Amino acid sequence: MSPRRSGVGVSERRQDWPMLPGRLKLYSRFFRERRNRRLAALIEELWGQKGAALDVLDVGGATYFWTTLPEASRNKCNISLINLPGAYDGDSAEEQRIRGEFQLLTGDARDLSQFQDRAFDLVVSNSVIEHLGVWPDMERAAREAFRVGKRGWVQVPAFEFPIEQHFLLPLVHWFAAPIQIAMLSFLRTGFGALGASEQHLAVHRVRPLSRSELTVLFPNCAIASQWIFLPKCHIATW
Repeated sequence: MSPRRSGVGVSERRQDWPMLPGRLKLYSRFFRERRNRRLAALIEELWGQKGAALDVLDVGGATYFWTTLPEASRNKCNISLINLPGAYDGDSAEEQRIRGEFQLLTGDARDLSQFQDRAFDLVVSNSVIEHLGVWPDMERAAREAFRVGKRGWVQVPAFEFPIEQHFLLPLVHWFAAPIQIAMLSFLRTGFGALGASEQHLAVHRVRPLSRSELTVLFPNCAIASQWIFLPKCHIATW
């Protein structure tokens, strides 16, 4: 029941938990595609400057994420995904179909020492850092992304938004972990059947970030927010 890419302080590919119903999937995809227009525009800008395909690293990346960008923008990139060992084993049929467009790498978001400084034209991370759990791991992942990317685009769900975007419950993320676990056990079918350790991991590995927290993780970077009355997500770019 926990995110598919679980583990302490390592890169994770976000999977909505629980799986979104059909209408909510459409809703989520609509806002993701609207948000990703900024990323597509950045790719077009960088491609125009370089005049050749961009070397892109997606930290904790998933192939399905890139299908929400225009194909023309995607084709201007040489995209590498980096994830935990075994992270690609559960890919859907659609993800497996387009695997050939990507280089699939194994690694840790906190330690990208296999790459030199500024090795990539662009580093992307979509709804990943909030899954790393503890703040020092988030800081290490942020520093590594900034180090290896000449430019960057990092998106996280907003703490300020009243609906927690993984569990799809109002306000739950504004409470302390024990209260979150009690709420989820009562409101989410199957959560109460998890072991205590799994329950704590499910809560501690889903931590939406405030705009000020993202600013601390990525100082001197541009921070933008996508709003639906309140901020729904935050994006750091450099």
